[in-house]
Amino acid sequence: MSMMVASLASGSSGNSYYIQGPEGAVLVDAGLSGRRLVENIVAAGGDPGLVKGIIVTHDHHDHVSGAGVLQRKHNWKLWMTKGTYAAASHKLGKVTVDTVSGETGLLAAGLTFHFTPTPHDAAEPIMVAVERDGHRCGIFTDLGHVFPGLGEWLDSLDLVFLESNYDPDMLARNRRYPHPLKARIRGQHGHLSNTEAAELIRDLPGDRLRRVVLSHLSKENNTPDVARNSFTRIVADRMKACGMLVGVAPRDTAMRLFQVTAF
Repeated sequence: MSMMVASLASGSSGNSYYIQGPEGAVLVDAGLSGRRLVENIVAAGGDPGLVKGIIVTHDHHDHVSGAGVLQRKHNWKLWMTKGTYAAASHKLGKVTVDTVSGETGLLAAGLTFHFTPTPHDAAEPIMVAVERDGHRCGIFTDLGHVFPGLGEWLDSLDLVFLESNYDPDMLARNRRYPHPLKARIRGQHGHLSNTEAAELIRDLPGDRLRRVVLSHLSKENNTPDVARNSFTRIVADRMKACGMLVGVAPRDTAMRLFQVTAF
């Protein structure tokens, strides 16, 4: 069986991704209520009964809030770094955690998961790449900034859910956000802007990556149309040359499950 993926929710209110392999499925993050996550799995065309566990990328509420409840109700495994567990333990309640690191990786549901640290402002955050039969998908959000090696990771993928958090002009004009919060978002430990995400893809040396799903959009400082238009303007030549497809992950609802393929 090939690898199937879907975003269940992607934004500052909650994040989760469903990845299905030949021996079950795994969630990356669980930032919604347990009940809603199960509903969104079904809405995506997945099966909650196939889920083996949840990889939690970092300790922020919009990535971890439903994880403890889901383990206690469904007996799903929880995988996260030691730093994430230490920082998130009070949000998880009574759980059993298997710790992971960039050195160990993970085999689950017939899928191979690889982890890499990110400079986001969390305790010990990671991004996730998963592969099956040579096909590779990345969940690359909450990245902090464009750090060394990120381009090489992207160049190894067929599909990526890539952070495109904010439009710089919308953030600058937002009177509801105090200056320290704006500085945190734009800073080295915050989020990638639409422009940064697009330029990162535009400048990749290879042409393996053919499908990009813009993800983790800010409700206050971005819109799907703004993010997509920024990307297609900056990456137009690459999209035309290699047939790259671009989509936007919904903030609050599930995408339909689709197959990860090499183009």
